[in-house]
Amino acid sequence: MASTLLKLLVRTGMLSQQLSDEILRHAGNGDMAVSTSTLILTGIGQDRLAHLLSRQLKRPYFEPEHMQELSPVMREFLSMEQALKHRALPLRLSQQGLVIAMADPSDQERLNTLSELVGYPLAPQVAPECRLLLAIGRCYRKDLPERERLLIEQIRPEADISVPPLDAEIDESLLEEAEIVEDEPMPTPAMAATVRNTDLSAARNREDVADALVAQLVGQFERMGLFLLRDEVLCGWRGLTGDRLLPDFSEIKIPVAGSAILRSVLSGKRPFLGRISEPPLIQHLKTSLEAATERAALLPLILAGRTVGVLYVEDNRQALNERMGDLQKLLGKTACALEILILQNKLAQH
Repeated sequence: MASTLLKLLVRTGMLSQQLSDEILRHAGNGDMAVSTSTLILTGIGQDRLAHLLSRQLKRPYFEPEHMQELSPVMREFLSMEQALKHRALPLRLSQQGLVIAMADPSDQERLNTLSELVGYPLAPQVAPECRLLLAIGRCYRKDLPERERLLIEQIRPEADISVPPLDAEIDESLLEEAEIVEDEPMPTPAMAATVRNTDLSAARNREDVADALVAQLVGQFERMGLFLLRDEVLCGWRGLTGDRLLPDFSEIKIPVAGSAILRSVLSGKRPFLGRISEPPLIQHLKTSLEAATERAALLPLILAGRTVGVLYVEDNRQALNERMGDLQKLLGKTACALEILILQNKLAQH
């Protein structure tokens, strides 16, 4: 039987038809979910896949990573074996029915089966599969079966390259393709970032993406600057001092030429952490952010295997090295949100 998930991935150019057929055979031969086979055989990655499904199906995104407990009532709806088989975790009852986190809510047959099992209509949400499986183990207070542990080990991490069908077009005008019509007005300097939308999966255009990223960082650092790379120049996108957005930050331009630090971040796709020692770069950061540049970090924003921007953070009150993992994870989600906008724009054009 054809998979809705695979049809979606083929239609968006993330899979070839040949690889789709191979995934379907792999799932059938291993008696496993198509979503699991997709993650094992491709480098799409659980986060990218979950965000794509959330956007395409217009279903909420659910993060299971921090879920430690499940009420006994919810555990009565599905046994742990059923939860693992269907890649689904009951969360709560609502007016729409049983809210349930799933790895692949595009599977209508599975949805119907689950609805019959629980005796309620379903209100599915989309969750990254590996973290969902781990959450099922925690919430049912049992070790995952060996089969599931082995499958998790086989799942490939998200690739740092784009799928081939998108490369040529992204090269020409990478972020402009994420410009969806009817952008909202730019925020004013007096507008606190906390009042903006913080959900990357709900972004409708690239300005929403920038707002969501900033809103998740507001007040966490003394200074923060988000830049886009255009023609060897870093162009200001969003700037923060504490919890205040900086006016006219979009007018900031920082040339890449002559900066070994920026070259390393952009070309090497590696973060920089420490004291910035290059006088021209120091001056640009002081002008744009009133930055001290003594304890700073620069992280690349990587989309389709290319560095398309840089995030600058500075703080003398905390150890920035302890925050690097969180910042890199947030930039990864930001790249996923932008990539999904690009794919949606392409679908709308065909």
